[in-house]
Amino acid sequence: MDAKMSKLAGLIEKFKPHRSFACSYGTVEVDGVLVRVAKENDDSWRIHIDPETGKKYFMIAAEDALQDPAIIRSARVSTGRDSKEVDEKAEGLIQALWREKHLTPFEGGAVFRLRFEVPIAYAQPLFQLFASFNEFSGRYSEIDGTYYTPSNLSASALKEFQDAEEEAHGAYKKLLELGVAREMARFAHLYRFYTKFYMTISLRHIMEFLNWTNVNTRHTKTEFWEIKNVFREIIKNWTPWAFEAFEKEPRPVDFGWVNERLRKNKRLLSELPSERTVRVLNKGLIRLLGSYGNQDLMISCLDHFPNPSKALGHGGMSFLIKMPIFVFRQWVRHRYGAMTELSLDYDTIVERNSFYLPKHFRKQLGKSMSYQYVDMDDKENEIAKANLTEHKDACRERYLRLRKMGVSAEIAAMILPYSFYMYVVWTAPVESLINFIHLRTDMRAQWEIRQYADLIGVMVRDHFPDIAELCNEGKI
Repeated sequence: MDAKMSKLAGLIEKFKPHRSFACSYGTVEVDGVLVRVAKENDDSWRIHIDPETGKKYFMIAAEDALQDPAIIRSARVSTGRDSKEVDEKAEGLIQALWREKHLTPFEGGAVFRLRFEVPIAYAQPLFQLFASFNEFSGRYSEIDGTYYTPSNLSASALKEFQDAEEEAHGAYKKLLELGVAREMARFAHLYRFYTKFYMTISLRHIMEFLNWTNVNTRHTKTEFWEIKNVFREIIKNWTPWAFEAFEKEPRPVDFGWVNERLRKNKRLLSELPSERTVRVLNKGLIRLLGSYGNQDLMISCLDHFPNPSKALGHGGMSFLIKMPIFVFRQWVRHRYGAMTELSLDYDTIVERNSFYLPKHFRKQLGKSMSYQYVDMDDKENEIAKANLTEHKDACRERYLRLRKMGVSAEIAAMILPYSFYMYVVWTAPVESLINFIHLRTDMRAQWEIRQYADLIGVMVRDHFPDIAELCNEGKI
C-alpha cells in the first residue's frame, strides 16, 4: 500500500460518524456535516443500484465524506493545491495548522449542524456561542411538558421538584383551556422544560469553546459543563486528526482571573452614567448607557460597495435592559453586537417578586405565520391572572424551601416559572439596531418584545434622526 492509501486507510479507520451523543441532561445529534460535491464528469460519485431493492443512491468517495480532508482542502487552496486527495503529508498539515494558529481552515472546512434536546436553563448559555440557531417555539406549538430533574437531589428536594412539575402542568393546561395564547400560557412552565433546536457551528468554534477553563461566573454548581464532553466526543469521532491536534496542543484560555477582577470593580452598572431610563411592562426597564458614532460619517459611508448598509456599523448604542427571560430568549437571536447576560441573583428575584405578570391576557387566533391576538374579556382575564399568580407564588415558596435545604440557587431556580426578570447589557451598531426594530416592531412579533423595540426605536430616532428617517422610508 502506498503512502497516500495508507494515510487514507488510517483516517477511515479512525473516522466514526456516529449520529447520537448524550450527557446526563440531554441529547445532541449530528444532523448534517459539510460534504464535498463532485464536479461534472467526476466518477468519484457514482450512482449505485441495489440489486435486491432496486433503489438508487450515490456512492460517495471517502475523501468527500470525511471531515478532516475538508480542512486540508481549505488550507491548500492558498497555494493552489486544493486537491481532495489525502496524501502522506495531510495529517501533519492539520497538526501544523492548529499549532501555528491558522484557524480559518477549521472554521470553513468543517461545519456541523447539530440537533439539541436540552433543558431551557442549559440551552440559554449555548445560544451565546458563535453559531446559528433555529429553535422550537412555544409561541406556535404546545410545550409537551417534559422536564429535566437534576441528579443528586435529596429525597425531600426531589419531592419538591416532582410536586412543582405536577403543579406547572396543571397551571399550563388550565391557561390553555381558558383560551390563553400559547405564547403566554408558557409563563407557567418551569425553568427546566426541554427545548429543541438546531445549531450550525464550525469545528473551530467548538474547539475554542472546549479550550475555555475556570469559567466560574455561573453554572459552577450545575451539570451544564457536561456539554463539553459531548462536543469532545463529536469531534473525536468526526474529525479524528483535528481532535488529535487539539489533544496534543489544547491551548487553554484560563478565565480564573475574572472573579478577582469583578471583586475589585465595586462600581455597579446601575451607578454608571446614563442618558435616559424608561420603564417597560410591569417591572422592566431600558437604560441608555451611551451612544457612539457620527451620523454624518455614516451617511458619507453609504457608498460602501457592495452593501451600503455596512456604513451603519460606524455608530451604535449601549443599553442596560431589564427584561423577562422569555423576551431575552427572542432577543439573543440578534447576534450582531455584544450581549452580556448579567449574573442572576435568584434569591433577590424571589424576594422582590421580580416576575412578569401580564395586565391583559391574549387569545391566539388563526394559523401559523398569520396569527392574530385579541385581549380576553375582563372575567376571563381575571381568572387567568389569578391562576398564574397562584402558581407563581407557590413556586416562590418552594424555591425558599429548597434553599433552606441547602440546594444551590442555580438548581433551586429550576422550579421557578419561565417569567422572571433578568438584566442584560446590549451594545449594538446602528445596522443591527435597525434590523432589530424592523423585526421586533412588526405586528407578528410578541407583544412584550414589541414594547421594548418601540422604545429603542424612539431612542435611535433621537440620536440618529436622519438615519431613522431613511429607515422609516424603507430605504434601509
